[in-house]
Amino acid sequence: MTLHERETRERHAQAAGLRASLADLRAMMDRRAQAQMDLWESWITRPEFYPSARNLADYLSLGPGELAPFEAPFASFGISSLNRAEPHLRASIDAVLASLSLIAGQGPAEYPPTEIFAAGPARLAARRAMLFGARRSGTHARIMGSIGISCLAVRDADAPPRSAESHLRAMIGAGADAIRIDTGEGLAEDWVGLSQVVRNLAQDMGLRIPVQIDLPGPQCTVARVIGAHGRLRVGDRFEIVSKLVKGDFPRMTLSQPAQWAALTEGAALSINGGKLQGQVIRLSKGVARVEVTSTPARGARLKPGMVLAVPGVELDLPPLGEADLAVLDLALTYADNISVALQSVSDLETVFGAIDRLRGGAAALPALILRIETAKALHNLPDLIVAAGGRTTVGVMISRPELAQELGYARLTELQDMIFWLCRAAEVPVLWAPNLMERLVQEGRQSRAELNEAALSHPADCVLIGHGPQTIEALEVLSDTVLRAERYMSRSSARLGGFGDWLMAEG
Repeated sequence: MTLHERETRERHAQAAGLRASLADLRAMMDRRAQAQMDLWESWITRPEFYPSARNLADYLSLGPGELAPFEAPFASFGISSLNRAEPHLRASIDAVLASLSLIAGQGPAEYPPTEIFAAGPARLAARRAMLFGARRSGTHARIMGSIGISCLAVRDADAPPRSAESHLRAMIGAGADAIRIDTGEGLAEDWVGLSQVVRNLAQDMGLRIPVQIDLPGPQCTVARVIGAHGRLRVGDRFEIVSKLVKGDFPRMTLSQPAQWAALTEGAALSINGGKLQGQVIRLSKGVARVEVTSTPARGARLKPGMVLAVPGVELDLPPLGEADLAVLDLALTYADNISVALQSVSDLETVFGAIDRLRGGAAALPALILRIETAKALHNLPDLIVAAGGRTTVGVMISRPELAQELGYARLTELQDMIFWLCRAAEVPVLWAPNLMERLVQEGRQSRAELNEAALSHPADCVLIGHGPQTIEALEVLSDTVLRAERYMSRSSARLGGFGDWLMAEG
């Protein structure tokens, strides 16, 4: 036997062994995925979502590191490492098995039909267009521009007032594919008027411009403050109290009883997106004393309305309050998408129940955008996607500031990528909400960090930009940046390394 023949035989044997190992993993994946589908089956009433749920179950069925040992052997045979297989994992593995069969000389191989590899991306593209508008700029990612009543205020005595029509027309011309109406400003009639202007403009311009309205959700904020006359710095102290009476330190109350219940001695606190951080050093009846551990160089003020988080602590909060129900009633008539912050499938059922009561159970459900803001929501994301997508069109919104405040900036990039990959497998569009280009929006000044962040938005299906005095300029810069980035960057790739809390037990 020649050296070449011996090496060929060894390679055939290696391919056969690799195929056997991958086939065993494929069988295990089937058992795990089917067990998960059995749990999800009752949630799926839309047949068109079933393939998406099945692919998500396949994707989640891989344990941590189970594909990692195959990567180098695959590369040595010139075979796909499966790191771009999110939309069609089962078919991708079957294709690799077929190629290994041919290499090993084990007879004819059956490859999956080519159409299977295009079906998932096609479903995702259709959902992207429905939620965030049709492709206009030549880019994959859409841009959602925000508008509030403050956008229309006169800021220069010599300038004429800006009408809603002229401002929205400029936003659309600058690259906005969809519009988010900020219900934190103005009254219901203002929001209705803005939504009607968007619809009239879209019809006039021959475009489809979806309108999104966000439900406020439970607000975990500072309610009232007394005695806080200056800026706090590291080492200063303030108190959180159940009843607001004067004391020796600045004092504040909280908007949610669940926040007070989460306070323990030693607990870390994050206020105003982490700009002010502290630690509970003493807890007595009705009073929690906090020592400031981090602030900006010039210090930080305590003000009502600031968001307060207790990182690592799950709060038991209702998904809907009085304000949410009022906005939901309006959004059902005037919005294409409704964004809602949820933590569990039980929360989702509460929202569906409220929609049924407001609509009498007769009309179709609106499209939902699931806002992921907490660790609990992140843990329950696969179930939330299937429970929502099984009944209506669904998207996922990554609320980066809220996630960072609860989970820390160190983990944010990793978790964000995992959400992108998970949603790709579920064929669900992702809305990225990172307070993008905030300095440019508010102050008219660009920063290198903000431009870099904008360029990294390419894995998202839509990018949300806030509103402010320079919204139009920011939209133009963002649109140009995204277009340039997509010329040389492709969507990010997963290593299929397993998903921690999302990992399912073997069936």
